[in-house]
Amino acid sequence: MFLKRLFYILVLVSSPFVQADDLTPLEVKSSVLSNTVGESKYPLSVIGSSGINSTQSIGQNLIKIPGISNSDYGVAIGQPVIRGLGGSRVKVLSDNDNVNDLSHISADHPNMVNTSNASYIEVIKGPASIFNYGGTTGGIINVITGSITDQPYSDQMIRLGRTYDTVSEGYSNNILMKKNIGDLSVYFSHNKRDHFNYDMPEGSLYEEGEEKHTLANSDFADKNLTAGLSLIKDWGFIGFSVEDNKGTYGIPYHAEEEEEEGEHRIYSTHKTDNYKIKGRIDNLPIANSVDFSFNNSNSSIKEHEEDGSFKVLNNNSSSWNLKFNLDNENMNRRLLVAYNHAKSPMSSGAYIPSSDSYDQSVAYFMNSDYLGHDVDVALRYDNNERLTSGKSYEDSAISFSANSIFSITDNLKYSVGYSHVSRSPNMAELFADGKHGPTNRYEKGDSNLKREISRNIDFGMTYNYKDTLISLDLYRNNINNYIYLRDLGSTSYDGEHQDANWSQKDSAIQGYELSLEKSFIVGNTDFIVTLSRDDISAVFDDNTYLPRIPSASNMIGVTVLGEKNKKYYLNLTHVEKQRDFSSIETATNSHLDLSMKYSDKIMISNLYDLNINLFASNLLDQTRRNHASFVKAHVPLPGSSFGFDVSVDYKF
Repeated sequence: MFLKRLFYILVLVSSPFVQADDLTPLEVKSSVLSNTVGESKYPLSVIGSSGINSTQSIGQNLIKIPGISNSDYGVAIGQPVIRGLGGSRVKVLSDNDNVNDLSHISADHPNMVNTSNASYIEVIKGPASIFNYGGTTGGIINVITGSITDQPYSDQMIRLGRTYDTVSEGYSNNILMKKNIGDLSVYFSHNKRDHFNYDMPEGSLYEEGEEKHTLANSDFADKNLTAGLSLIKDWGFIGFSVEDNKGTYGIPYHAEEEEEEGEHRIYSTHKTDNYKIKGRIDNLPIANSVDFSFNNSNSSIKEHEEDGSFKVLNNNSSSWNLKFNLDNENMNRRLLVAYNHAKSPMSSGAYIPSSDSYDQSVAYFMNSDYLGHDVDVALRYDNNERLTSGKSYEDSAISFSANSIFSITDNLKYSVGYSHVSRSPNMAELFADGKHGPTNRYEKGDSNLKREISRNIDFGMTYNYKDTLISLDLYRNNINNYIYLRDLGSTSYDGEHQDANWSQKDSAIQGYELSLEKSFIVGNTDFIVTLSRDDISAVFDDNTYLPRIPSASNMIGVTVLGEKNKKYYLNLTHVEKQRDFSSIETATNSHLDLSMKYSDKIMISNLYDLNINLFASNLLDQTRRNHASFVKAHVPLPGSSFGFDVSVDYKF
């Protein structure tokens, strides 16, 4: 109770420093919808390299952004959830290209994107991001590494780094190189992580009346190697990259069964190889420029079942796209043509049968000024086909998005947007028919499912005056034929696992995100105070609740800019109790999460920099669970952790 009172006292104390409204953390220029980084189509939330914790999943890295939550399966896996939507409704990109993995079909599969040497992470919330990728009713997460670049590297270096955290006694070693050689830009990155079973707060988990202090099978180890080569000329650029991801992660959900039976530990192994060619040709007769890309990727997961056998899931994907820059003096215009074929040969007994997926798309984007309004319009046509033995699914749909931003005064502006977006069911939703060990369910898909149709309305207001920034975002998303996994409360399919069917209902999701930021100077020290709150409500048309919808959260953040490059961060988050839960889940208790960080860049010489990041998380050592997690009851989040991320840069 004292800590909760402290939280609200801090809110009241900080309130006089905050006056008005816009809170997207940063408004930057996005490369997602444009041929050049210099164009701006949507305001983005951005996490810079110093704010990325490579010991955490991508979902955990984003939870301090209002409207973002984490669907975790332990620390190894954390899928981002945007405004209550996750899975295949959220696209995770690497340098603007889709990441081929199996995370979109199940919550226990990792996102195959490496954040260890990322320059920054962009987040676009909502379905306004449909131009590049169909079905993105939740939004886009874009991890920027620069492995292929259209500009010579401005930060040429060799970086050697190491991280460590106490809660799992985990560490990582990484190396990064960026070098320009004439017209060539060379990129190399290697990262290796090893994390052991993590400690839990006192009272988090009991088994047969005995308290557990360490979560069994919460370990993970992985390696990532990325190499890229770009040729930059007056006519444009062309680049090639290769990426190899592989690793092993425990499945903590089965830990208690494993200890009782004493057979073997439960884990999965994963491997992804990705080959990419992309470039741009400028000053063509038919267009100002044409961006092109080709990706070929092979991704696999071996799931260790209770009986000791492996079930292998594969996803082999080939895709290409062409993006035409058709700008004229009156408006910005883009035309996109894209194709993707995913072949998924699964092993015998896998819960998803072998299948093929074909996606063909044409999209058009326009941005112009109309009566003082900055207007964006996107149209997209998708033809999607899913095939497996004896079953098939095919549909075609047109998606539409329109957004407008208008400045009422120099300090006050508003935005309004409407989107009508379709999403085709994925392979698991259509064709699943088997036991899925990591979820302890026998899942059955339905090849007669209809495509989801999302009709989303956004309204935002931003106030920016002197050192004060405030924003309010309101949204409502009506989704026809919302697809979800419904537990039946029986074990009749195989007599052992819970029966679960992929089902549909109409639904409505609505919420808001409010953020306030104030910067001020005390003596010679700069302070930045940030307050934010987000809340969401999600119900089916029969007035029952959607499963795994995050609860409301409140956050206070304080940043202190010290001498030279020193920075101090403090963040206190109050996650409220989730009382609005479906019949297949339980309530999730509230918690406070206090974290701190110190960062500094020390110039050793003209050639060498020392980068220091010291961090502490869950300093209150409270039991924490994510309501968006499929396994929250069995997998509480880690206890208090202290760690460092230290690197040395040699600058060319």
